[in-house]
Amino acid sequence: MIKASEVIRSLVVILAVILITAGCSQTPHATQKDPLMDVFRRQAQEEGLSRQQTLGKRLFGHYCATCHGDQGSGDGQNAYNLDPPPPDFNKTLKLHPPSYWRQIIEGGPATLGRSPLCPPWGHELTSRQIDSIISYLKVLAEPPNESEPANSSSSQTK
Repeated sequence: MIKASEVIRSLVVILAVILITAGCSQTPHATQKDPLMDVFRRQAQEEGLSRQQTLGKRLFGHYCATCHGDQGSGDGQNAYNLDPPPPDFNKTLKLHPPSYWRQIIEGGPATLGRSPLCPPWGHELTSRQIDSIISYLKVLAEPPNESEPANSSSSQTK
């Protein structure tokens, strides 16, 4: 005669096997599209930026553009409040190597005897994020391509 406890144990084992099998046989969830990332990818493609430069541009926009301006010209919305005003990166970045830029981003300009008004970002940003900002600063430091026509596709999309 079969005991009730053996029947219950057998049913539990069978149920567990069914649940495990059902869980393993399901297809993974489809990856959802991220509309914001799609915008960043499209923008990067239009501007000819690498993935790292695109991330750097986003971080620059978040952390730096308020004072330095979207294009690094020193004309951000808070620039008029600052004395000395933020530098125009289009002119000044060429004067120093990227290692110098890193020191300013991580420790703030005051660590190099410059203005104390720009905060140090070394505790806020990861090394990888700082690398991305430096990658974008290199784009700002490059003069615009003179051979590109004035009415190129990038100027038409703005």
